[in-house]
Amino acid sequence: MTLSFLAMLLRVAALLAAGFVGFCLLLYWRQEAMLFFPEQASLATVRHEAGIVGFRLWPDETTSYRALLAEPPGPVTATCIVWHGNAGSARQRDYLAGPLLQLGLRVVVAEYPGYGARPPGSRREAVLAAEAKALTSDVQQYFGGPVVLLGESLGAAMAAAVAGDPAIAVAGIVMITPWHDLAAVGRVHYPWLPVGLLLRDRFDNAAALQAYRGPLVVVTAVADEIIPAAEGRRLYQALPTPAKCLHEIPGAYHNDWVGRVTPDAWREWLHFITTGR
Repeated sequence: MTLSFLAMLLRVAALLAAGFVGFCLLLYWRQEAMLFFPEQASLATVRHEAGIVGFRLWPDETTSYRALLAEPPGPVTATCIVWHGNAGSARQRDYLAGPLLQLGLRVVVAEYPGYGARPPGSRREAVLAAEAKALTSDVQQYFGGPVVLLGESLGAAMAAAVAGDPAIAVAGIVMITPWHDLAAVGRVHYPWLPVGLLLRDRFDNAAALQAYRGPLVVVTAVADEIIPAAEGRRLYQALPTPAKCLHEIPGAYHNDWVGRVTPDAWREWLHFITTGR
């Protein structure tokens, strides 16, 4: 090997390394756009489309709303606060609200900043967690009665942040297609990247729930191609609460699980939340 050939190899290696570092830096600064996929609309559109599926804006009908509210047809047994996944917006979550309403729960579906008609705002983990806790406190004060938390996918991290706060008392929590921690999911999809070093926000559900001892249901989609079911199982194993239940949906993918869940399953989850068994 000649010195000139070795020098060329070193230059190529240096260029590849520089390109890799540059790509990592791009991912570091762009990760919010890779994690959140908001669906935006005018306030009039949100009001109209939310009304069609039985929601109204809460606590008011302006762009300062923070959630959509739906009331059950009969007596209210509890209030369920829902945090949805990273795509779409709250008014598209009637598939989550429907079964809960039929079981007598009032449903409050949180809206993230920049989603629906809400103005843009920070979606850093600390900001979202603080907003989720504030929303829960406001719901408790306004409606009274027991409060159940439900988080789907990314939304499970918001529910975990609230439930894991000893200052906030909740009746129980349902986590649907959750992860153990975001870094682990990143390593599944990008095994060639130093994901742990690049993440600006951890969204670590297992860590957030270490102080929680109430009833908790973990639901996994066995064929989930986005958040592997193994991550939900790993989260379940890491939970210290003695009142925990794991429900796995055979054959379900990340976005079709709801069509594979029966009304009896929803009833069982809520029964476990209220009884711990």
